[in-house]
Amino acid sequence: MNKPGNTHTSIVDDREAKRSIGRSVHDHGAAQIDMLALRAYRLGRVQEQLQVLDAAGALFAEPNHIRYATGVRNMQPWSMHTSFRTTFIPAQGKATAFEYGGSEHLATGLETIGEVRQAPPLFFSERNRETGELDGRIAAWAAEIAELTRAAGGTRLAIDRHVDHFSALALEAAGLDLVSAARALTLAQSIKSKEELLCLGASISVAEAAIHRLREALEPGMTEIELWAILEGTNAEMGGEYLDTRLLSSGGRTNPWFQEATDRVVRPGDLVALDTDMIGPFGYDADISRTFLTPPNRPTGQQMELYQLAHEQLQHNLELMRPGTTFREMSEASYILPDKYREQEMVMVWHGVGLTGGAPNIVAKRYLTEYSDDGPVEPGLVLCCEAYVGELGGAEGVKLEQCAVVTETGYSLLTTFPFEEDLLGRQI
Repeated sequence: MNKPGNTHTSIVDDREAKRSIGRSVHDHGAAQIDMLALRAYRLGRVQEQLQVLDAAGALFAEPNHIRYATGVRNMQPWSMHTSFRTTFIPAQGKATAFEYGGSEHLATGLETIGEVRQAPPLFFSERNRETGELDGRIAAWAAEIAELTRAAGGTRLAIDRHVDHFSALALEAAGLDLVSAARALTLAQSIKSKEELLCLGASISVAEAAIHRLREALEPGMTEIELWAILEGTNAEMGGEYLDTRLLSSGGRTNPWFQEATDRVVRPGDLVALDTDMIGPFGYDADISRTFLTPPNRPTGQQMELYQLAHEQLQHNLELMRPGTTFREMSEASYILPDKYREQEMVMVWHGVGLTGGAPNIVAKRYLTEYSDDGPVEPGLVLCCEAYVGELGGAEGVKLEQCAVVTETGYSLLTTFPFEEDLLGRQI
């Protein structure tokens, strides 16, 4: 396989990527993150937005929201589909964590947490059908939350979308005025501190190592699952946590995009496209896409056209990441693909990223409506820029994605993995 190279003809700002550190925290050496500063910044960002909302506090049930505000990590994937863990965040002061019984110790000792209580199970079981225990259990929990909210200075409580319907009804019955925490969370998480950028760098370093291993291992006869397992295995080996998706496809399964890995056997000359969606060290999301050519073949003219268009789209849209502009202005100026590729273009061509991929979601021009996300582009905003090119009914497609932070003068790349010179049609 041809080796990748530097595809940039001009100087690219990748200073933030070069500042990446180790995968863990040590008491000496250069690989350092100030975890106290990290947690203080994130909690402060949430509380600042709660004060804007005139809310006495917030109740989070989504584990990444809990982690962002407090630093508490507890069985993250499991917590995403169960109704146990919640955390109350006052607009000022320390949080109260409701943790799964027997795991309360995981939240103790953190300076962001004032108290840890055992969480009641807020879900239905067959036993509840006869006893009615669920209603009483939720009501008792809601009374605790109401007491905490009033102690924080009011009755207005912001809740995230993981607080379920019946729990919300119980909170209202306890006298609380509920509002959505979505905007507060989006604004809080959008601007990254220097410590967060270091966390992202550590996670991206692992993802790029995994991509390199995959690229080196790629050969005919491997299955998509075997290739994807290299990403998952490297992440676990290097201190990462999990992958949000299994987005890796080959050959005809690269078109359309969003097909997850199967036992399809990769053949010579197949394109292999991937999106890491990797929750790495410190819980930060390394979101990178690359497309490779399976050896020993040389690329076809069609494969080169797809790749070059995706690369051109990516570079054009990255240059729109400038302070002082707006999300809507970025959409208006976004790259327009040739007509035959527009049916399957990415709807969302930029998105925010931190502990997860998320807001803001900035769409391609053709999808811009009055309801589309808008807001200022500011230094510290981290965006993933995405490109996909594949003709409707075509043989294959190409997916590329870069991650960058907005600076005072433009943007700085957080991802450094090179593009494919042979697919770009350049001399090796």
